[in-house]
Amino acid sequence: MDTNGKVALITGAGRRVGRSLALALGDAGCRVAVHYGQSEKDAQDTAALIQSMGSEAITIQADLEDPVQVKSLASSVASQLGPIEILVNNASIFDKVGLEDVSVEEWDRHFAINPRAPFILAQAMQAQLTTDSPGKIISLNDWRTARPTRFAYGITKTALSGLTRTLALSMAPNVQANEIALGAILPPSDIPLDRPRNEIQIDLGAADRMGTLNEVSDAMMMLIKNDFITGETINVDGGRHIQ
Repeated sequence: MDTNGKVALITGAGRRVGRSLALALGDAGCRVAVHYGQSEKDAQDTAALIQSMGSEAITIQADLEDPVQVKSLASSVASQLGPIEILVNNASIFDKVGLEDVSVEEWDRHFAINPRAPFILAQAMQAQLTTDSPGKIISLNDWRTARPTRFAYGITKTALSGLTRTLALSMAPNVQANEIALGAILPPSDIPLDRPRNEIQIDLGAADRMGTLNEVSDAMMMLIKNDFITGETINVDGGRHIQ
């Protein structure tokens, strides 16, 4: 896909990985809708950075737990920029709750944000595009979804993988749907980015280092530009998934 002038929506684009992906889309000439839930100032800063590159950018707030707001998000993008041609599902919740403690409310919240919002946005995207219009859907996932200490999170990320593969079939041949499974890219927000390697007490895989934001955005842009990859999981995890 030629990205110049394409309309891209990225969820959770105000900070961290989401901001990096939004900036890559802007740098590629996309007209970017920067979604945010609560981080309005961060989203505005992201949009300003994209605009400084010479690309168009807008910010749109929506609570992804509310299906009405998710539908409104898609409609707002279409009315302000045009039909969604690139959808990047970056927003996610990652609560640390095991099987014995997870509540029905927490379960439902994880399902609403992690797989249901991407489903609603994909459905809206399909309705907006003409029959022969090209499109891309890229979802951010995890290198490991079986996580007993994050029970609802892991199951909903497994569901997201199933959604990705099914969208690849349902929206073929003009729309390609893929996912990027991340390893350690950034430490938690309360830990300095320049923390020494010997203080990072996790297995970082064969690469023995944390990934970079550029490596994630490079993977996203590869999937956007390639029209023959669909239904695939690209692991950007330093080899953790093969251990």
